[in-house]
Amino acid sequence: LSGAQFFDQGQNMLQKNVEQYVSMGLLRHYFSVDTAYVLSKLKIIAVPFTHKQFKRNKDPASVCGSPPPRTDVNSPDLYIPTMALVTYIVLFGLHMGWTHQFSPEVLGKTASSGLTVMVLEVMVLKLGFYLLEGPSVSFLDFVCYSGYKYVAIVVSTLGYIVAGRTVYYIMLLGMGGSMSFFMLKTVASAIIPSGPETFHSPQRNSAKEYFVIAMAAIQIPVCWIMGV
Repeated sequence: LSGAQFFDQGQNMLQKNVEQYVSMGLLRHYFSVDTAYVLSKLKIIAVPFTHKQFKRNKDPASVCGSPPPRTDVNSPDLYIPTMALVTYIVLFGLHMGWTHQFSPEVLGKTASSGLTVMVLEVMVLKLGFYLLEGPSVSFLDFVCYSGYKYVAIVVSTLGYIVAGRTVYYIMLLGMGGSMSFFMLKTVASAIIPSGPETFHSPQRNSAKEYFVIAMAAIQIPVCWIMGV
């Protein structure tokens, strides 16, 4: 099979399986992106310190209660995480090939490990929001948040391929730190409400803050483990 045929078959199989659990209207919302959004989002992930507002806008008419990503850069999307994960799998396969360790099973194992990390992180996020009585958040939002880390891993891996191990470590630390800050701001904006409600239970809000900090702190170790 050619690469295009393999991709088409995988895409069709994924779509058939996903349709059993998620409506296509909902998926269209998360894949509603354009070039301007993708570039802006990648910039926020890479240098989140320059982005001041992480709170999403509201849109009651939307299927998710918020505008689609192409009209609100703070809305999570599935396009970037999907492409980042696929690129990560391909780059890992190339790395194994250059080191003469490649086998057909490598791509499958890499995909499985990448998806497993996402599933575990989504479960932790979902459980944390439930135990801390956070607002109702779609599990697809959590998938997006978890998947953005593969942008950091891909950029670091490209640094390794182009410039070697030392540059890889520097880029991994830098991109991992950016991902931690991005996760800190994004999850905080979702679980810690603004307004009078914030002051009703200071103990609970402190617990939410610790949870957000913990989710941000694990980003660098996870990027390190999943790297080349």
